[in-house]
Formats: sequence, structure tokens, C-alpha cells
Amino acid sequence: MTSAEKRAAVGGFLWIVAMVQYFVAQIAVAAHWRTPYSWRDNYISDLGNTDCGAFLATYVCSPLAGVMNASFIVAGLLTVAGVGLLRSVWPDTNTATVGVLLWILAGAGKVLVGVAPANENLPLHQIGTVNLPLGSVAILLLALATRHTRIGMFGIVAAVFGLLGTAMSIFAPELLGVGGAERLAGYPGDIWLFVVGAAALLPRRESAEVLAEVS
Repeated sequence: MTSAEKRAAVGGFLWIVAMVQYFVAQIAVAAHWRTPYSWRDNYISDLGNTDCGAFLATYVCSPLAGVMNASFIVAGLLTVAGVGLLRSVWPDTNTATVGVLLWILAGAGKVLVGVAPANENLPLHQIGTVNLPLGSVAILLLALATRHTRIGMFGIVAAVFGLLGTAMSIFAPELLGVGGAERLAGYPGDIWLFVVGAAALLPRRESAEVLAEVS
């Protein structure tokens, strides 16, 4: 295994850890709400609100808000660390480089979401939520840079769904609820991070097959 492959494997592991802890945190924190948490009508950020009360359209009270905010921060930091270690996975092109830089910004945005809960600093929090469309655009650019590969084709699909969710969040949140639309905007990117991370951990032969050109 070359040094680049070792770095990619470490980066892949970090992305897997980031996404597993992020989803486990959401489920665990939501389960501790005294009033039922709605995956359709509550924002993901509601899990990190540090106070109880009517917030926007719903009542929010998250006893484990600190856990969720820590999870946002960890996910963001590991995303940034992982993308640097995984740089060798993508070609050395301007398109891929911009995609990598956007992932760094997206990871920083997720950190900001955890540092500035919506009920404490809404303007700063909203800046952080731009991580969702940034992640989708980053995936699209990286997918286009590897569009003839299996992972590239998967990335295009993930990016399209993520951008669709972003558009729905802005123009038609009532279709899936604000929480559902936000998840459609964000979860495809999260799944992509996990899949790419897992591919980076595969033995060289299997990893090469994932990145091989589709005939």
C-alpha cells in the first residue's frame, strides 16, 4: 500500500466515523424529546436548540442539545480532515480541486451549525446551514471529474437529489415538511461521504473496481 493509499484509507475511516456518529446522535437525541420530534416537521437543527419554547413553526425542547451540537462539530471537523487525506482519490483537475475546496467549506459550515445553535445566534447558524448546498455542489463537481466511473455516476445521482432537496426547502417545503426537505437536501451528501469512505477502505483491487471506468 502506497502512502497515498494509506492517507486515503485514513480519510475514508474518518468519513465513516463522521457519518455514523452523526446519524446515531440524531436518533438518540430525538428519542429523548418529551414532545415527539417530527422527522418531517422539525429541522435537524432543532435537535441542537439549547432552550425550550416555540421556535419558528414548532415547539422545540431538546434535552440532549449539547450532544447534537457536539456531533455537528465532530462531523464537520472529520469531513474537513477526510477530504484532505482523500485528495489523491480524484484527478488533479480544476473541477476536482474546486470540489475539494467546497467540501472544506461545507465541513466548516457544519461546525458553525454546532457552535452557533439557531436559538442563540440565528444569523450565524443560517450561514452554517449553507453547508448543505455546498456539499451537493462539491459532490457534483467531483462526480463530473470522475463521471465515467461507478463512484462518479453515484455522485451525480446524490448531487441531483441533494440540490432537489435544497430547491424544495426554499420553494416548496410543504411537500415533505421542512424537516423532510432539509433531509433530502443533506442526507444524500451524508450517504455519499459514507460510501466514498467505505470505498477508500476496500483492498486495492476492490477499490480500483469502484473507481474503474464504466464500459
